[in-house]
Amino acid sequence: MSFQWTFLATFLYCELIVVIILLLPFISPRIWQKFFNSRLAKAFAAGAKYYFNFIICVFGLLFLDSIRELRKYANIDSKDLSAPHAEAHARMKQFRSQRNFYIAGFALFLWFVIKRLINLLVACAREMSAAAEAHKQAEGATRHLEGVMAKDPTKIDPREIIASPNNPPRYVEAKEHEFEIKKYKQEISKAKEDIDTLRKEYEQSMKKYNELQDEHQKSQIQLAKLSDNESSKDK
Repeated sequence: MSFQWTFLATFLYCELIVVIILLLPFISPRIWQKFFNSRLAKAFAAGAKYYFNFIICVFGLLFLDSIRELRKYANIDSKDLSAPHAEAHARMKQFRSQRNFYIAGFALFLWFVIKRLINLLVACAREMSAAAEAHKQAEGATRHLEGVMAKDPTKIDPREIIASPNNPPRYVEAKEHEFEIKKYKQEISKAKEDIDTLRKEYEQSMKKYNELQDEHQKSQIQLAKLSDNESSKDK
């Protein structure tokens, strides 16, 4: 077996192993989704489209080459069987062409199967997550209805309470007030900046005040010394 067919057969065995692993029942789609969202899978997924198309081109060329060889050795002429062991040699070539045809065909087919299985597992994981979320919402709505019917406030969801003048809503959707929340956050940050600026100005003014007070005390001491000297001279 030549190098390309050995490589293709090895790749076919790897594809079979991957398909078997993807079809294992005890590995849930959520686990596969976590694996596909990992760093290694994301790094490979960046160029997955190009890898997939490149491998399809290679497998397609090998498949066409196997068809050519299959048609070439399909009919054995009696003229070619005159030499000793000619029939065995011809049958061997025919067998190899058929073997290469099946290897290339199955490898190309399983490559599409693997891609389809991965897409189905990802879609199934998304549907399972959506179903779990819908189930939680349905349970919450059921508890709310039970609380309303039983008039039990502990079972009533505050998000489902209807607003009234005597009963203002206790739940506010953040999405409906994003602009106001953003505005208030900006005002708070601006107020904090103003407070920091005022604090710095206050500290600087206190520092200057202390310096001026020290200079005033020094000037008073010097003035007292000068007055003492003048009084001593007058005497």
